[in-house]
Amino acid sequence: MIGADIIRAADEKEKQAMFMAHRRELVRQTAVKLFDFGVAHGIIMAGERMDHWRGVQIASIDTLRARYMNPKKQYQLPLPRLAILMVDEAHRSMSPTYRKLIEHYKAEGAIIIGLTATPIRGDGKGLGVLYNYMVQTPGVQELIDMGFLVPPRYYAPSIPDLTGVHIRKGDYVEGELQQVMDKREPIGDIVENWQRVCPDRQTIVFAAGVRHSIHIAEKFKQVGVAAEHVDGSTATGERDAMLARLRSGETQLVSNCMVLTEGFDCPPLSAAVLARPTKNIGLYIQMGGRVLRAYTGKEDAIILDHSGNLYEHGFLEDDHGWYLSEANACASNEERQKKLDEKKPITCEECAHVYTGQLICPMCGHIPAMRGKDPKHRAADLMEVRRKKREAKERRERKALPVTTEEKQEWYSMFLSYARMKGHKHGSVAHKYKERFDEWPRDMKQVERKVTEECVNYITHLNIKRAYRNKKAYAAKKKPERSNANA
Repeated sequence: MIGADIIRAADEKEKQAMFMAHRRELVRQTAVKLFDFGVAHGIIMAGERMDHWRGVQIASIDTLRARYMNPKKQYQLPLPRLAILMVDEAHRSMSPTYRKLIEHYKAEGAIIIGLTATPIRGDGKGLGVLYNYMVQTPGVQELIDMGFLVPPRYYAPSIPDLTGVHIRKGDYVEGELQQVMDKREPIGDIVENWQRVCPDRQTIVFAAGVRHSIHIAEKFKQVGVAAEHVDGSTATGERDAMLARLRSGETQLVSNCMVLTEGFDCPPLSAAVLARPTKNIGLYIQMGGRVLRAYTGKEDAIILDHSGNLYEHGFLEDDHGWYLSEANACASNEERQKKLDEKKPITCEECAHVYTGQLICPMCGHIPAMRGKDPKHRAADLMEVRRKKREAKERRERKALPVTTEEKQEWYSMFLSYARMKGHKHGSVAHKYKERFDEWPRDMKQVERKVTEECVNYITHLNIKRAYRNKKAYAAKKKPERSNANA
């Protein structure tokens, strides 16, 4: 949207502009955006009619190279004159073709604008060689808070053994990686976890190689899932039809290998399976970002990480502190790992959800077992907390607030769901409800809903309260026995 608005403003001032992308899907997505902004444009791409007379062009980098920069052609077309060149996925700018084009238009006095969500490359080359300034937009967490993205939920059920897989140009060698990942055990793990966690979600799978991706799609088909595979060799028409089926919901899951990682826009997607590890933090963020786009009825996105990427790079919504230089673009992997270790992510033993910042699992309410530790402390005088007075005050405050029937039903449904998860008797639901609203439930619907963190905290409070009451009753019961023995 930012790029489209800049191009719209340039077109209004009759400044020639070109948006350059590296995939057909990105060219077409940009065409739709410019159409929405009311900007007439031409498309420079194989199979599309050329409208060179228009002031705004959307160009495929491959087509530009073939038509305007191929030294083997006897007659080369002159490159269009531009005032603005906008480069999509600008972290690719260091390749020879990009650099040649950028340097050509720089020499002509054009303004070069690079757009990317991940200004980092696996080979460590910095973008400061080509760009002078970095303008940072809101980060992932800010965009979640603003409603443009949905919050991710992480599941990390297994980490593969990558012994013997070499690293080349900052990432794992694809051929060796595919041999490790394309085994029956990981594939079964992928399907089984997906069926358990998010069987009703539209899903994108990122595989370690082409054969691995085909294998994954076949495994999902065997369990009745409408799944398809796409890779770089898939025919253009077939790929377009497949992605159209995915957007419409006719296809529920698409598995791919390095085709739909960057810029692919399909807001209905709400689950991503990371079936390949990567040392490249930019690739990790690009893969996870495919499912974060907000969409009607979409509350969150699920990341099923089978490859340890979460433990390698951290959470997608972390602040990575990007900066523009001729070398690194963010903190080193060692620094990111240190920050991640400080957060101490917890993998829930019950549902495999990965979270941080609290002890109780926000998804299922499981409380992990605590291990003993001698904590550091500072001197302080302890003061008595008069519990009865505080509880009485809380009850008075709750009674003073009007409570709707809908709110009572929500809490009853959460208590019902919690009782089922923990195997508690149905009577416990009514008692929790009585503690909450100071009345017994009447005419409540027997429906469940997801247990919120507030509800888990309240139940924990009730458990502590009951334990304290039982301890006090036990002490009172034992006290006369000690008195008689002394007598």
